Amino acid sequence: MKKAISSLLALCLALSLAVLPASALELDEARELLALHYVDGVPPEVLELDSLDAILEALGDPYTFYMTPEQYEMFNQSVNGQVVVGIGATVENAFTDGYRIMSILPQSPALEAGLSPGDILVAVDGIELTAETDPRTYIVGEEGTSVTITVVREGKRLDVTLTRRAVTIPIVTYEEVGSAGYINCISFGESTADTFEEAIKEMEDHAAVWIVDLRANPGGDSGATATSASLFTGDGIMLYFRDGSGAYNYTYTLPGFPDLTDMPVIVLTSEHSASGSELFAGDIRAYGAGIALGQRTFGKGTAQIVLDERNCAYMENGEAMKITAYRFFAPDGATNYITGVLPTLLISPENTERAALLLSCSWSPDPENHIQIELAGQKFCVSVDQALEEENVAAFTELLEALPPSARVLYSTGGSWEECEPVSPAVLAGELGLSFTPRTLSDAADSPYAREIDTLTTYRILSGYGDGAFHPKDTITRAQFCTMVASALDLPAGQGSRFDDVNPADWYAGAVNAMASMGFISGYGDGRFGPGDTVSNQEMVAILSRVAAWASMDGYDLDGQELTVQERGQYAAYVDWAQRPARNLDRLNALPDGMTPTAPGTRENAAAMLCRLMESIHLIWG
Repeated sequence: MKKAISSLLALCLALSLAVLPASALELDEARELLALHYVDGVPPEVLELDSLDAILEALGDPYTFYMTPEQYEMFNQSVNGQVVVGIGATVENAFTDGYRIMSILPQSPALEAGLSPGDILVAVDGIELTAETDPRTYIVGEEGTSVTITVVREGKRLDVTLTRRAVTIPIVTYEEVGSAGYINCISFGESTADTFEEAIKEMEDHAAVWIVDLRANPGGDSGATATSASLFTGDGIMLYFRDGSGAYNYTYTLPGFPDLTDMPVIVLTSEHSASGSELFAGDIRAYGAGIALGQRTFGKGTAQIVLDERNCAYMENGEAMKITAYRFFAPDGATNYITGVLPTLLISPENTERAALLLSCSWSPDPENHIQIELAGQKFCVSVDQALEEENVAAFTELLEALPPSARVLYSTGGSWEECEPVSPAVLAGELGLSFTPRTLSDAADSPYAREIDTLTTYRILSGYGDGAFHPKDTITRAQFCTMVASALDLPAGQGSRFDDVNPADWYAGAVNAMASMGFISGYGDGRFGPGDTVSNQEMVAILSRVAAWASMDGYDLDGQELTVQERGQYAAYVDWAQRPARNLDRLNALPDGMTPTAPGTRENAAAMLCRLMESIHLIWG
């Protein structure tokens, strides 16, 4: 299996276990490495701090840290699938009132004790954990000894006592489930691509659909991820990296790389799918090889270099340093940094697996008692008998509710597929006697941008007023528009108050502050934001152009291009500061026809531009 990787340094996309920054590395050497490699640049006042611990704390990046030889060995074990003595759980390295458990290994003490991804680890043997604590220091021990860990689940503290034992980390397992070739991957390491290839070759003759379960996968090595995805897509560029100077490099597979299957892929995602998992999903999206189903992913979007004895003369005796050196982008140019990957079908955790299995029915040339769903360039078949089984009804109903307007549904009790007329999910649910709750809003059909409004509400980006309506013709305030965009990007709520007239208790404060911290908005210059003021169309255009430049390679490149004389005339209706943003959004097919730039913005114009932009830069799965 031949592959070519453009980067000379090992690029790590994993969410790793927490480590302590206490270092044998000389401070001046660490400063030099951070100044050379860190993607966002390190402020001089931070580099001048008197210890590496202080520098890393001020940097505030949970993915940049020093590793002792022992920690580096355990880090490699967690990525590459080896035998370790412990409880069989991996945890996120970022400390937020505890360490979040990311995955539970099969046949492990953690699984047997009922621990789950999403549990927050807060104490070990009664010792409360802090941001400076490495939980492995207390969890790892001799085989056969006991350890009591405390987790918080749904706001309640739970004490669980486990017996340590040797646990094999099987980073990929696979089996046939009905007509699906089901591949479960918890890390992208040295053996991942080979096991994927083995699974595809073994199950290809029986699989109608591939289900790749990445719900508990926190990432791994970029080369392993690219090679694994290429088995479904064939050769090509699989990942772009952009460094702090704006320069790109990329990871690719050579021409002739084997595309082992033509069957569609369903990638299962969750909020615990991170980094390499998001890259894998982005590859499947970019090459039209399938869909994703589940929840929006974690949103890591950065790649780290691991400096060790092999590539850095400063490292000795097995120590290493991991530094965030790049932002990464899918082959279609979309980031997943902060925003995560929005799956094609947004399904609740409890129904994710069943919904995917319902879509894995072998395609039938006879439509009787079958449903055909065309989505993102793929065709899936659902058996009505299977869908209406008691244990599947909830998942099937939610599957219909989650279908975006771009989906095409065919259902007939006889004849041929060619004779079938498309049917809406709501009508189909009614014919089958299901209790269907539409995600769309009652008055969206009154708008010329009904498709865009319905798409955003299906993905739970927009919501209506208390009367269940969207009021598309109403003007939109600055606060409402910020809330809409922040929801689309899944921005974490901004803290504090950046404007004199934005109270932290206001319903829109988190979104406004988040948008300000990202540099997407600014106030009037006198400390005010004017949250209740109506936002104009050209102001929305300027904000969305900044979003495009941040979220996509295409938007970034457009933003760096000066206007031509012809373009200045073309966008002369816009004020000077909005002309280039208007050109950018027009090139991205996000500008509604006939929109007056200086007119007050409406809710439907905002939804139309936001949806079209997200589709154009691939934040919405095509």
